[in-house]
Amino acid sequence: MKIIITESDFCQQTQESLMQREVIDNSNDFGRIEICQNRFSQINCQTVKLRSSLNLDICKKLFDESASIKSQYKETYILISNFFISDNRKTIFSSIQGITKISQQIVEDSYLFYLPDTEQIEQSLTDEGYCFISIHLDIKVLQNFLTGSEETLPKQLQLLIENSSPQLFHRQNGNITPAMRTVLNQILNAPHQGIIQLMYLESKTLELLALQLAQWVEAEKGKQKNINLKPCEIGKIYQAKEILLSNHAKPPNIQSLAEQVKIHHMKLKKGFKQIFGATLFNYLYNYRMEIARNLLLENKMNVTEVASSVGYSNSSQFAAAFKRKFGITPKVCRQGK
Repeated sequence: MKIIITESDFCQQTQESLMQREVIDNSNDFGRIEICQNRFSQINCQTVKLRSSLNLDICKKLFDESASIKSQYKETYILISNFFISDNRKTIFSSIQGITKISQQIVEDSYLFYLPDTEQIEQSLTDEGYCFISIHLDIKVLQNFLTGSEETLPKQLQLLIENSSPQLFHRQNGNITPAMRTVLNQILNAPHQGIIQLMYLESKTLELLALQLAQWVEAEKGKQKNINLKPCEIGKIYQAKEILLSNHAKPPNIQSLAEQVKIHHMKLKKGFKQIFGATLFNYLYNYRMEIARNLLLENKMNVTEVASSVGYSNSSQFAAAFKRKFGITPKVCRQGK
């Protein structure tokens, strides 16, 4: 049975059972790391204050008991950007205008939202955990870059910057791209210390935001170029995806896959990217790497066996592909680091 608890009560229970609180750099007040546990969850969260209007959170949460946690976004001018690195989360947003939105925040996806005066209910199940990187920024951060060219941004952000009756929005921006994955790994494994690390993290945070906004802009452009797909064609593309994933170790080529589902190969290529936001090759690559990571973490197979199980006959090529995806080698992953 799920328990409903407010954020303040959740924080109070966390405070009462706090295991450790460590200030990263107290003299400069860059942020803090909190490792804590209460009856509901185990939390490892690092908050880095990059500047007064820009914060970076790196959080891992594992829930020991099912719970729904109520909280509210009170900031009136804060944009929040989330990148879900592992596992999923279900969130219900309820605004003061009476609008309710259920969001299943999915692993390997990124989100951008502006939800002042909006209540959030975060639903989690027993033994369910997730890891995400979150960026909180004041709209002034974007305004500082303006040179009269804000029209290059999506319309919703233009209205927000101009303070022209900005509307609430919660956008599922799409899959985390390889470029984003690289930056996320650089943030998770940030080098240097003190102020140099702070400068490094700020540059990577802004780079991540730039990549996310560019993805949004490209998606807006893509709406004008979308090919028309009939319902039967959409069904065939979903069928092609299932065939591709079922045979991920020895996948058919595009021509063969198209013939199996009885659709033209060019329609399959373009339609697949339109529906799933990635090419057939990139979708398969991401799927293979996720399977490989899970197998490595189980520690029941060596690297060569894992490589073979996801379709790589050459361990070196597999290692290079794995490192490109996750920023670490398969060997390091297998050691649980």
